Amino acid sequence: MEKDVARVVISEKQIKEKLVELSNTLINTYQNKEWTIIAILNGSLVFLADLIRHIPFSIRLDTIDASSYGDSTISKGEVNIIHNFKIDIEGKHVLVIDDIVDTGNTLKKVLADIKKYAPASLKSCVLLSRSGRRQNKIKPDYCCFNVGDDFVVGYGLDYNNKYRNLPYIAVLKDECYRRNGCP
Repeated sequence: MEKDVARVVISEKQIKEKLVELSNTLINTYQNKEWTIIAILNGSLVFLADLIRHIPFSIRLDTIDASSYGDSTISKGEVNIIHNFKIDIEGKHVLVIDDIVDTGNTLKKVLADIKKYAPASLKSCVLLSRSGRRQNKIKPDYCCFNVGDDFVVGYGLDYNNKYRNLPYIAVLKDECYRRNGCP
Protein backbone atom coordinates (compact mmCIF):
# COMPACT_ATOMS: atom_id res chain seq x y z
CA MET A 1 0.00 0.00 0.00
CA GLU A 2 2.73 2.45 0.93
CA LYS A 3 4.12 2.30 -2.62
CA ASP A 4 0.74 3.54 -3.91
CA VAL A 5 0.92 6.77 -1.88
CA ALA A 6 1.86 9.94 -3.77
CA ARG A 7 2.02 12.06 -0.62
CA VAL A 8 0.94 12.14 3.01
CA VAL A 9 -1.48 15.00 3.69
CA ILE A 10 -1.97 14.51 7.45
CA SER A 11 0.52 12.46 9.45
CA GLU A 12 -0.24 9.82 12.04
CA LYS A 13 1.29 12.10 14.70
CA GLN A 14 -0.96 15.01 13.69
CA ILE A 15 -4.02 12.77 13.91
CA LYS A 16 -3.07 11.49 17.37
CA GLU A 17 -2.52 15.03 18.67
CA LYS A 18 -5.85 16.23 17.27
CA LEU A 19 -7.67 13.25 18.82
CA VAL A 20 -6.45 14.24 22.29
CA GLU A 21 -7.54 17.84 21.72
CA LEU A 22 -10.96 16.80 20.37
CA SER A 23 -11.57 14.27 23.15
CA ASN A 24 -10.86 16.92 25.79
CA THR A 25 -13.43 19.21 24.16
CA LEU A 26 -16.00 16.40 24.00
CA ILE A 27 -15.36 15.42 27.64
CA ASN A 28 -16.10 18.99 28.70
CA THR A 29 -19.23 19.11 26.54
CA TYR A 30 -20.79 15.74 27.42
CA GLN A 31 -19.62 15.03 30.96
CA ASN A 32 -22.59 14.25 33.26
CA LYS A 33 -24.93 13.87 30.27
CA GLU A 34 -26.44 10.74 28.77
CA TRP A 35 -24.42 10.71 25.57
CA THR A 36 -25.04 8.70 22.41
CA ILE A 37 -22.68 8.51 19.47
CA ILE A 38 -23.99 7.47 16.08
CA ALA A 39 -21.18 6.73 13.63
CA ILE A 40 -21.63 6.72 9.88
CA LEU A 41 -20.14 3.53 8.43
CA ASN A 42 -17.64 2.50 7.16
CA GLY A 43 -15.24 5.39 6.89
CA SER A 44 -15.61 6.65 10.45
CA LEU A 45 -14.73 3.36 12.19
CA VAL A 46 -11.01 3.99 12.70
CA PHE A 47 -11.61 7.60 13.81
CA LEU A 48 -14.44 6.49 16.12
CA ALA A 49 -12.44 3.68 17.73
CA ASP A 50 -9.43 5.86 18.45
CA LEU A 51 -11.55 8.78 19.67
CA ILE A 52 -13.72 6.89 22.15
CA ARG A 53 -10.68 5.31 23.80
CA HIS A 54 -9.94 8.80 25.16
CA ILE A 55 -13.38 9.21 26.76
CA PRO A 56 -13.36 8.24 30.48
CA PHE A 57 -17.11 7.79 30.93
CA SER A 58 -19.90 5.64 29.54
CA ILE A 59 -21.03 6.17 25.95
CA ARG A 60 -23.99 4.67 24.15
CA LEU A 61 -22.99 3.75 20.61
CA ASP A 62 -24.74 2.81 17.40
CA THR A 63 -24.05 3.04 13.68
CA ILE A 64 -25.78 4.04 10.49
CA ASP A 65 -24.72 2.96 7.03
CA ALA A 66 -25.05 5.77 4.49
CA SER A 67 -23.20 6.42 1.26
CA SER A 68 -23.06 8.81 -1.65
CA TYR A 69 -19.81 7.66 -3.31
CA GLY A 70 -20.10 3.99 -4.23
CA ASP A 71 -16.81 3.08 -5.94
CA SER A 72 -16.15 6.56 -7.33
CA THR A 73 -13.95 9.47 -6.23
CA ILE A 74 -16.85 11.87 -6.77
CA SER A 75 -20.07 11.94 -4.76
CA LYS A 76 -23.05 10.81 -6.79
CA GLY A 77 -25.14 13.43 -5.00
CA GLU A 78 -27.77 10.91 -3.95
CA VAL A 79 -27.47 9.64 -0.38
CA ASN A 80 -28.49 6.08 0.37
CA ILE A 81 -29.19 5.11 3.97
CA ILE A 82 -28.59 1.40 3.84
CA HIS A 83 -28.91 0.59 7.54
CA ASN A 84 -30.33 2.88 10.24
CA PHE A 85 -29.47 2.99 13.95
CA LYS A 86 -31.43 0.86 16.45
CA ILE A 87 -31.21 2.50 19.88
CA ASP A 88 -33.67 4.96 21.39
CA ILE A 89 -32.28 8.51 21.24
CA GLU A 90 -35.32 10.50 22.33
CA GLY A 91 -34.21 13.03 24.94
CA LYS A 92 -30.56 11.95 24.64
CA HIS A 93 -27.55 14.03 23.62
CA VAL A 94 -26.44 12.73 20.23
CA LEU A 95 -23.15 13.21 18.40
CA VAL A 96 -22.95 12.00 14.80
CA ILE A 97 -19.44 11.03 13.74
CA ASP A 98 -18.31 10.78 10.13
CA ASP A 99 -14.97 10.52 8.34
CA ILE A 100 -15.39 13.44 5.94
CA VAL A 101 -17.92 16.08 5.01
CA ASP A 102 -17.50 16.85 1.33
CA THR A 103 -20.64 17.94 -0.53
CA GLY A 104 -22.43 17.82 2.82
CA ASN A 105 -25.29 15.77 1.38
CA THR A 106 -24.72 12.67 3.52
CA LEU A 107 -24.31 14.55 6.79
CA LYS A 108 -27.29 16.78 6.05
CA LYS A 109 -29.56 13.80 5.31
CA VAL A 110 -28.39 11.82 8.34
CA LEU A 111 -28.83 14.78 10.71
CA ALA A 112 -32.31 15.51 9.32
CA ASP A 113 -33.27 11.87 9.78
CA ILE A 114 -31.96 11.71 13.37
CA LYS A 115 -33.68 14.98 14.29
CA LYS A 116 -37.04 13.22 13.74
CA TYR A 117 -36.32 11.07 16.82
CA ALA A 118 -36.29 14.13 19.16
CA PRO A 119 -32.81 14.02 20.72
CA ALA A 120 -32.09 16.51 23.54
CA SER A 121 -29.23 17.85 21.42
CA LEU A 122 -27.72 16.92 18.07
CA LYS A 123 -24.19 17.76 16.96
CA SER A 124 -21.82 16.48 14.30
CA CYS A 125 -18.13 15.65 14.36
CA VAL A 126 -15.93 14.86 11.37
CA LEU A 127 -12.32 13.95 10.90
CA LEU A 128 -12.04 15.93 7.66
CA SER A 129 -13.87 18.79 5.98
CA ARG A 130 -13.58 19.63 2.32
CA SER A 131 -15.50 22.89 2.05
CA GLY A 132 -14.55 23.56 -1.58
CA ARG A 133 -17.11 21.05 -2.83
CA ARG A 134 -19.88 21.83 -0.34
CA GLN A 135 -23.31 21.89 -2.00
CA ASN A 136 -25.19 23.18 1.04
CA LYS A 137 -24.46 25.31 4.08
CA ILE A 138 -23.95 22.47 6.54
CA LYS A 139 -20.97 22.91 8.84
CA PRO A 140 -19.89 20.23 11.34
CA ASP A 141 -19.85 21.26 15.00
CA TYR A 142 -16.44 19.63 15.47
CA CYS A 143 -13.83 19.14 12.76
CA CYS A 144 -10.27 17.88 13.11
CA PHE A 145 -8.78 18.93 9.76
CA ASN A 146 -9.66 20.83 6.60
CA VAL A 147 -8.45 19.32 3.34
CA GLY A 148 -8.28 20.54 -0.24
CA ASP A 149 -9.91 19.03 -3.30
CA ASP A 150 -7.61 16.01 -3.63
CA PHE A 151 -9.30 12.66 -3.08
CA VAL A 152 -7.77 11.28 0.12
CA VAL A 153 -7.51 7.83 1.65
CA GLY A 154 -6.32 6.31 4.90
CA TYR A 155 -7.35 6.31 8.52
CA GLY A 156 -10.71 4.82 7.56
CA LEU A 157 -11.20 6.58 4.24
CA ASP A 158 -11.06 4.37 1.19
CA TYR A 159 -10.83 4.25 -2.53
CA ASN A 160 -12.67 1.26 -3.99
CA ASN A 161 -12.77 -0.20 -0.46
CA LYS A 162 -8.96 -0.22 -0.18
CA TYR A 163 -6.41 1.81 1.84
CA ARG A 164 -8.62 2.27 4.96
CA ASN A 165 -5.88 0.83 7.17
CA LEU A 166 -3.22 3.42 6.35
CA PRO A 167 -2.39 5.17 9.66
CA TYR A 168 -2.39 8.62 8.03
CA ILE A 169 -4.33 10.60 5.40
CA ALA A 170 -2.79 10.46 1.93
CA VAL A 171 -3.29 11.06 -1.77
CA LEU A 172 -2.67 8.09 -4.03
CA LYS A 173 -0.62 8.08 -7.20
CA ASP A 174 -2.72 8.93 -10.26
CA GLU A 175 -2.37 5.44 -11.73
CA CYS A 176 -4.13 3.94 -8.71
CA TYR A 177 -7.28 5.94 -9.44
CA ARG A 178 -7.15 5.09 -13.14
CA ARG A 179 -6.99 1.36 -12.41
CA ASN A 180 -9.58 1.33 -9.57
CA GLY A 181 -6.85 0.86 -7.00
CA CYS A 182 -3.33 -0.42 -7.24
CA PRO A 183 -2.76 -4.14 -6.65
